[in-house]
Amino acid sequence: MATRVQIVEEARSYLGVKWLHQGRTRDGIDCAGLVVCVGNGLGLIQYDRSDYQRNPNGSAFLHYFKDGGGVQKPVTEAKPGDILVLREGAYPCHTAIVGENRHGLTIIHAFIVRKKVVEEQLIGAWLAKRVACFQYPSVED
Repeated sequence: MATRVQIVEEARSYLGVKWLHQGRTRDGIDCAGLVVCVGNGLGLIQYDRSDYQRNPNGSAFLHYFKDGGGVQKPVTEAKPGDILVLREGAYPCHTAIVGENRHGLTIIHAFIVRKKVVEEQLIGAWLAKRVACFQYPSVED
């Protein structure tokens, strides 16, 4: 079991780690890898797949999270520590962990555009890209 605060703290411990497709270490990590490493680090999940493609392929990426045992909920109910699945173009192919600061909700994600793990406000275009929200199993509110 872990709290939402612990999940966010663990995700933030990866800030600045370089982006690497299918990376799963502090030497390089991608968006799905961040979710996996945070979940594994806190003993919340034991699930990982790295057979996803770099380019979107329909809804295959979304099934990665459905198969991993997360509890799906409406994107409008996302809380710090939850996992958001986001679309780029027409397909879901990106993910982030929800955080929070004095300005509101944030996303912590390994972002190819920035070439590292960053934290940004969950506003504007990011809000429009939300496709699904999952909660790690065994999370304490």
